[in-house]
Amino acid sequence: MELAENQTVQSLVNNDSGDSQPAARCEDVRLLASIAERDQPALAALYRKHGDLLYSLLVRMLSDEMEAQEVMQDTFLLIWRRAHQYDPERSAPLSWIIMLARGLALDRLRARARRENRQAAYQRELASLELETGPRRNDHDELAAACASALNRLPEPQSRPLQLAFLRGWTHEEIARATGEPLGTIKARIRRGLLALRQALKDYHA
Repeated sequence: MELAENQTVQSLVNNDSGDSQPAARCEDVRLLASIAERDQPALAALYRKHGDLLYSLLVRMLSDEMEAQEVMQDTFLLIWRRAHQYDPERSAPLSWIIMLARGLALDRLRARARRENRQAAYQRELASLELETGPRRNDHDELAAACASALNRLPEPQSRPLQLAFLRGWTHEEIARATGEPLGTIKARIRRGLLALRQALKDYHA
């Protein structure tokens, strides 16, 4: 799939690098120069001219229409910010625009891969915790058994972060990244879980 995507990008770049459409290229150069001067109608004109092509490329790269739309918006925002850096002597206008869009899309794909890896690690940790906090073969450690039982009785949104933090040593930030939850939410759940755990073990210490 990556090879096909690279071939698509290269094909678009090659088509734009020749002299078959000099008038269209000159118009793109003019639009980028106007955008560099903060001309919003020029940005809208560039969007109308190349938006469909870029969107098609981004959908093919990301396989997600919502993400493609978001990257489209990010691309034209980047064009607005960097139009003053465009040099027509170094690249054709469409080539430059495509490379901006492709760079943003690759950032999304890398972030998606990192997120999926974190979630996979999170699921593996949860699976191993299920084994550790399940029925014990040796119940001589009554306190440990009581803690495990109390943890399992907590609501899952509280018990999972608590187990990862105290049985696995994960930081609050790592748990938030793995679950996709806000850091403040994770901290609040761990705090509530600790209070509930303390209450559940109160009779054990009485």
